[in-house]
This record gives sequence, structure tokens and C-alpha cells, in this order.
Amino acid sequence: MDSEPNTQPIRTTIARAASIIGHPLVFLSIAAIVAAMQKGASMQQLKIIVLIVAALGLVSMAYSYLQVRSGRWSHIDASAQSERRSLNVFLAILCLLSATVIWVLTDRPHMSIALGLSGALFLIALLLSKWVKLSLHTAFAIFATALMWPNTLALILGILMTGLLIWSRLSLGRHVIADIIVGLLAGGVAGVLYQLLTV
Repeated sequence: MDSEPNTQPIRTTIARAASIIGHPLVFLSIAAIVAAMQKGASMQQLKIIVLIVAALGLVSMAYSYLQVRSGRWSHIDASAQSERRSLNVFLAILCLLSATVIWVLTDRPHMSIALGLSGALFLIALLLSKWVKLSLHTAFAIFATALMWPNTLALILGILMTGLLIWSRLSLGRHVIADIIVGLLAGGVAGVLYQLLTV
């Protein structure tokens, strides 16, 4: 009985750490590099991919920071429904616009398709928001895992990380089972589409 108060903070700390490590930006960045290496990307190409992903991450973080600074958001986490909606709209536009620019200006169709599908996931979350709070962490975790096909080790690690991430989102009370299931379905469909479109 005495150990119960001590285990809760540890559990919460682990759940928060898993949620940060499994954040879509982190998970997708790793998956993009693994996928590019599997396609035979050169070191120069890998550097460009890292720069593009880092730039997109900085833009999205800057947007969140400015929303908090302006008083429109209460927290950078975008927990409130209105905050989440504006973030998802911004990220959908950012991903789809980036996908279009990369498609037109570079010879990186795989990255354009991945970014386009990422934008679609944000749009799906927006469309379903009246009925379910789609877990984008879960959706992007399974999508990122699918990007690394057919690397067996990467797939196993991705599935394990997705499982840990699901536990963390439920444990932190950020989602319910329905949110997770819809996230898994959306991310899984996006992953299958990526593989079909990049054959």
C-alpha cells in the first residue's frame, strides 16, 4: 500500500518520456532516414533529408511558440480542442505545401509522397474531430514503422515503440481506446499507400 504513491510519479515520468521519444517529429525523422538508406540514398541526400525534416520541425515549433506567446494557446502542447484544431490545420498545410514544393523542385518523390500522406493524416484528424480525438502520435508511429519496410529489425523496433507509445498516451489520459484504434487504422492505411505508391 505504501509503495503506491511512489510508483505513480515513476509511471508518469516513463509515460511522458515515451511520449516525447515517440513524438511524430522524432519517429518520422528516424524512419525517413532509415527508408532513404534502404533506397540507396547517398550521404549528401541523407543530409538534405535531415535538413528538410529539421526545417519543418523548426517551423512547426515556431508556430506553436508564437501561438502561446500571443495568448491564443494556453500551452505549447495544444491540448484544448480549438488549439489542436488550429495546429492540425497549420501542419496539414505545411506538409501538403512542402510535398508539392519538393515534388516540383527536386527529384525526391518518396519524400513528397510521405509528406503528402502526413498532411492527409492531419486532415483526417480534423474531419473526425467531432466524433473522435484521433491519436496522431499513434497514427504517425505506425506510419513511420511502415516507412521502414522491409527492414526487419527496424520494423520490430517500430512496433515495440508504437506499443509503448500507445501505453503512454492511455496512461497519461491523453486518449481513450477509440482514439488509438482510429489512429492505428489511419496510420496503417497511410503506410500501405506509401508502400504501394513508391514501388
